[in-house]
Amino acid sequence: MFERLEEIRENIFRYLETRIELFTLESRGKLEEGIVVAVHSIVLALLTTMTIIFLFSLLAAYLNEVTNSRYLGFLIVASFFLLLSVLWIAAKDFFKSKIRVAAYSAIKKSQEKKVEEKTNAVEELMAQSRSSMSNNGPN
Repeated sequence: MFERLEEIRENIFRYLETRIELFTLESRGKLEEGIVVAVHSIVLALLTTMTIIFLFSLLAAYLNEVTNSRYLGFLIVASFFLLLSVLWIAAKDFFKSKIRVAAYSAIKKSQEKKVEEKTNAVEELMAQSRSSMSNNGPN
């Protein structure tokens, strides 16, 4: 009987050690993934911004050629961005709510995935514990 209790105690300690190790690995993985995603997003945002700036500069130069003016193309492009800015400011509540909904759904999906992964890991550990207990059998 005492041997059986000792075996159960050892299984509980192994389970707790595994949970701690799993938590450590998850935390490290989340941190690494967050850093990688952040750096990738920043580089992508910078490259996209520079591309857009050059494309709109090219558009402004083309409009200068079409209008036979040195500055009218730049004025047209600047006016377009001014109009976009005014619309963005005027509809800020609408855009905030859309951004909030998108962020909430992304966070919810991420949390559901994490819960599913944790549930699967716990079920796997429990199955391994049951298996090891049944293999040892009653002593």
